[in-house]
Amino acid sequence: MRKLTKAQFSVMDAWMQTNARALDLAKWNMLFHGGSKEQIVSEILAYQNPDGGLGSGFEPDVICPLSAAIPTAEAIFTAYEYGLDCRADWFRTILNYFENTVQDIPKYWEDTPREAMDYPHAPWWQYEVCTTFSPNPCGVIASAMLRYGTESQKQLACRIAGDCLVLLQSRDFCGDHDSLNMKALVEALLAVCQERVSAEVVDSMKRRILENTCFDVSRYHEYVFTPLDFVSSPDSPWYDTVQKGIEGTFDFWFDTIGGQGVWNPNFSWGIDSDVSRQVTENWKGYITVKRAKILLAFGRMDAMIGL
Repeated sequence: MRKLTKAQFSVMDAWMQTNARALDLAKWNMLFHGGSKEQIVSEILAYQNPDGGLGSGFEPDVICPLSAAIPTAEAIFTAYEYGLDCRADWFRTILNYFENTVQDIPKYWEDTPREAMDYPHAPWWQYEVCTTFSPNPCGVIASAMLRYGTESQKQLACRIAGDCLVLLQSRDFCGDHDSLNMKALVEALLAVCQERVSAEVVDSMKRRILENTCFDVSRYHEYVFTPLDFVSSPDSPWYDTVQKGIEGTFDFWFDTIGGQGVWNPNFSWGIDSDVSRQVTENWKGYITVKRAKILLAFGRMDAMIGL
């Protein structure tokens, strides 16, 4: 079983300490250097606006300082991933932001505001008027409202959950990020509203994960979801669904550690500018700490690395 060696970790750690965003460094230090969850929260707050939403590159590909649904939803994913206090004031302000900005459109919130187009952004983040329902990002928003929201927020979450479950069990298109959001919602329903999670819902969730998981390692240089995009530890309820591809994914990771000792993103803006180069560096740190956390959870690091 291949593991990250102490020498590899040392190079990776040095790069993170020097080059990672303060947010990703706070995550890294919590995992490996006795850092605190409070420091992660502090770095999240640096991106939060007075209305409770997040912007300013919290999602690295959208530089717009205005609050937007996608980066604010990413803060929810971060809170889940690092076990942050979702009953604290900072998290409640996020839920309030979503409740206060819900729109009469099929997916409840626009991904990004029209004004985001006036700032540097990845070419795939183009403003489009919403005409169809998508669980991205309302699925994870609903999951947080169900677990931690006020009564009015829980009512809103139940409406969203109804739309998500209809799509989940249908044969209509449901992409990778859609399925990631659905997974968060189904896990929340299992925790607080289990009667809504039938065997058909669980089977449909497994089907959607399989539909959106690429098991062909030769394609992992492309932008595809791998088994470890849906499963971050052996304790995941979806582990058995993608287990056959996990070892191959780890092999790919170990084979593609970049020359700087960290992982490079398998996507880019396709232009060369100061902003795009910095965004690439930001993604390196984001991806590296995310993968290192998974390696740690699976026991794929040499004993006592950084601990």
